[in-house]
Amino acid sequence: MASTKRTNDLRQRPARARGFTLFEVMLVTSISAFVFAGVLSAYIFLGRGLARQVNAESLESRSRLALYWFTRDVSTASTITAQNPGVGVSGTLITLNALTASPLYYSVDWSGGASNGILMRQVGTNPSLTLLTNLTSFSIGYYDGAGNAIAAPALAPTEPQVDIKQVNMVFTSTAGVAVTGAQSNLTVVSPRVLLKNQGLLVDPIQP
Repeated sequence: MASTKRTNDLRQRPARARGFTLFEVMLVTSISAFVFAGVLSAYIFLGRGLARQVNAESLESRSRLALYWFTRDVSTASTITAQNPGVGVSGTLITLNALTASPLYYSVDWSGGASNGILMRQVGTNPSLTLLTNLTSFSIGYYDGAGNAIAAPALAPTEPQVDIKQVNMVFTSTAGVAVTGAQSNLTVVSPRVLLKNQGLLVDPIQP
């Protein structure tokens, strides 16, 4: 009877590959989610900040243009007719007259809503020039020679108002969308502008 010898296989079998446990996968996923959330939040924050900066620069640029025209027009006008249509009511605010030029009108349009007012400048019958948009408030102040405030009537008088010597404007405008957090607001109070040849009252010199 032939005998069989048991032989040992000396070759080492490769070790079985070890996978990740469910806990390890969940831990890595949670850490990655926190990292991505932080990066996304920083990106959104920087984007909103950049949008607000661009909007603020746009508001300042348009405000400087409006102040330039307003100061130039009022300072060269010899007479003024003023009226106050009321808060949120569209209409002409001031009519400026110079001796050698066509009448000049400043009007505000609130037909787009309380946060979409438009300030317009018109010379004679020429097309209007839009100076400001997205106004949330706008008013013009009138003052006499002593600096006392004068209330403009609801309707424009038939004759220029000789008691008005100084004029300024106050407005707030916006740019951007509020719900996205990128909206910018700008409030401007302009200096008082003296009408042409309208000297301020001065106390007489006592002898």
